[in-house]
Amino acid sequence: MAGLGSADAADDGANSPGQSDQPPNALWRYVPALRREDEEWRLRLLLHDFGLVWESTPAGQRLALVSREPDSVDPRWDAFLAAYAEHRCIEDGIEPPAWTQQRERHLRAFWYAGGCHDYDRVRTIVTTPITFEAHGIWIPREELAVV
Repeated sequence: MAGLGSADAADDGANSPGQSDQPPNALWRYVPALRREDEEWRLRLLLHDFGLVWESTPAGQRLALVSREPDSVDPRWDAFLAAYAEHRCIEDGIEPPAWTQQRERHLRAFWYAGGCHDYDRVRTIVTTPITFEAHGIWIPREELAVV
């Protein structure tokens, strides 16, 4: 897995005007790595790497991690990024950024993020957080735990 390192941040135009004041591990900076990785690693990159960044950032500074809208990856992952940012904000009592509510950040048909076996679909649907369901994504709540 190619985590988000300083080379990725530099490739993202971190030194461009208006971007140098952004946190080095802001959500939008993950987009180039998400474009390179397969589905499984994309999920791990966000849920583990960005999850750890979120949890290690002081609560008063977390909104800065998701305030800038990420560029598009593809419709499913665009919706996932919005759902995850919204989910993390709501969990912490933070008003989610407006970009998470854009129409193009919601899927028309449900997607089982991370795959799902037929026998596990009911559990997945029942435990999916409402923020993900609203974006058209089914993912079991326990998958969102940062370990």
